[in-house]
Amino acid sequence: MKILLATFWGLPHVGGVDLYIRQLKLGLEQRGHQVDILCRYPDGSGYSILNKQRHLPRKSLYSSVESNIKTYFRENLTGLDPIIQDAETEQYCYELGAAYLGVDSYDLIHAQDVISARALFRIKRPQTALVTTIHGHLAGEWFLSLLRQGDLENPQRKERLWQYAVMREQLGLNSADAATLPTQWMKQMLVHDFAIPMDKLTVVPNGIDIRGFTDQLHGETDMRASWKKVIICPARFDVIKGHKYLIRALAKLKRDRDDWVCWLVGSGGLEFNLRELVKLHAIEEDVAFLGTRRDVPALLRQSDIFVLPSLQDNHPYAVMEAQVAGKAVIVSDAGGMPEMVAHGETGLVFPVGNDDQLYQYLCALLNDEQLRHHLSSQAMHVGIERWSLDVMMSRMDAVYEMALTRKRERTGGI
Repeated sequence: MKILLATFWGLPHVGGVDLYIRQLKLGLEQRGHQVDILCRYPDGSGYSILNKQRHLPRKSLYSSVESNIKTYFRENLTGLDPIIQDAETEQYCYELGAAYLGVDSYDLIHAQDVISARALFRIKRPQTALVTTIHGHLAGEWFLSLLRQGDLENPQRKERLWQYAVMREQLGLNSADAATLPTQWMKQMLVHDFAIPMDKLTVVPNGIDIRGFTDQLHGETDMRASWKKVIICPARFDVIKGHKYLIRALAKLKRDRDDWVCWLVGSGGLEFNLRELVKLHAIEEDVAFLGTRRDVPALLRQSDIFVLPSLQDNHPYAVMEAQVAGKAVIVSDAGGMPEMVAHGETGLVFPVGNDDQLYQYLCALLNDEQLRHHLSSQAMHVGIERWSLDVMMSRMDAVYEMALTRKRERTGGI
């Protein structure tokens, strides 16, 4: 079968969607399928079918799309919010770019977000099945980014933009013949908040190539752990990842003991603020900012405790990797993470934003070697079983077959 994996986001990219696409492509090719990847450039300046080396600059489309769409809005939707106009313009640019690059030869298209799903639904062949995977709460994250920019001071404008965000989510999901998502948490949210039919949604937890990841665990790194215990937090520097609660917990930990060091692995716009917070709490000697790294598995190997204090998360690969690596895991109870970590068995789960509870759990794992080893061994055993790529692919095969069957029924088998 010829399959197109498509995303509105730029690739390559440091993050879960990029990793998911690479793992899914590997799993599909191992099953004998031919797989292509459609995406934007990392800086958003163009569109590409990556493995075919087919590229199209955005500038060759933008002026024409913008002119036509703004004329339409001016004549038919007077007063439409400029933010919505910009969002729609970018989607239509992506849609036109995909049409130029060509999407007519595929048996199935697997979109990785609601924006690409809606766009490809409009231009694909009628007999091509469309599957969508939801990796996160796009409406919520997009809306939160607008709030941070200070664009939503007017309550009426805020409500209109939220309605648009919800509509975009609904259109993208309803365009698909079938949709997958990695957690029950996300499924319940989509059914409750976005009125998506339950039978369209299938929970398929993410998977990883265990053998390939194990090889990476034993890879080279220039970091060397000292006699101190290593606490690691690999996550982009964004408010949603909750780093400030980890730093507050570490400040309390410092008052009790100095037999630890914390490695913050990642980058992002919040880095300056986090560095200032570390200085404020006088723990600069204990917290290392390692930047974006390609040797995260090797860093995990040298670590003792893994922490992810997110305010919102769905099914993070970082947690999966930490469990497969056999690390004692501490996560917040945000999103789907309680489905990944069984408290007291495969890790410890603390309430979102509760830095005091996080501090208590860090103390417990540093004090109790037996507990730390129990959680580590259980995490590895369960992780290798639950997060294997083969498990994910067998579930995805069933979803693909369902989408293809629905498509044949609707098109009369053409």
